[in-house]
Amino acid sequence: MIRWVWLTPFLVLLYGCSGVAVKEGVGSNTSAYQERSQKLGAMTDWSLAGRISLDDGNQGGSGKLQWRVEGDNSELDFHAAMGRGAWHLQIDPEGALLREANGTEQTAAGVNALIQQRMGWPIPVDALQWWVRGLAAPGDVEELNIDTQGLLSSLVQFGWQVDFNRYDSVTGMALPVRLDARRQNYRVKLAISRWRLGGGHATAN
Repeated sequence: MIRWVWLTPFLVLLYGCSGVAVKEGVGSNTSAYQERSQKLGAMTDWSLAGRISLDDGNQGGSGKLQWRVEGDNSELDFHAAMGRGAWHLQIDPEGALLREANGTEQTAAGVNALIQQRMGWPIPVDALQWWVRGLAAPGDVEELNIDTQGLLSSLVQFGWQVDFNRYDSVTGMALPVRLDARRQNYRVKLAISRWRLGGGHATAN
């Protein structure tokens, strides 16, 4: 089950716990990252659209993804390339529901377990909702790399290496538009073409 926890109360703990390594390069701006995290963590309504690519080392696929979050509720729509498949994922405080194009439905108390059981992929959807915004998820962080603008350039969390390859400005807020997450043979790549924060929106080039 996903609960959309605000990041702000965790910031001091994040930087104070022994499990976090913050790599500060020349001119690294940690305070700017903290300020940005506070603002984005307090925004509970947002959406994105783009393309997602999945690869487990043996097979993979790609398609269009739309992700909408409103408070405690989240919906993800996926449509595979060439019409090869589609699914709709709903998440709320009661649990998760996965509905496939053929009408098959499956529910679970936890979205990560549901994805693992149905698709065989250990995709950490509850962490990904933070990563797509360029934030570390609540919980243990093995490593953070922050650039001179206070943007997260990479992190290692829950066994995943996540690289943020490009940011664009969305209503004055920098948000990732290229994300690459890897864990062993598994790989998730996102190319985001449209962001919306609250009532604002922007289109990435």
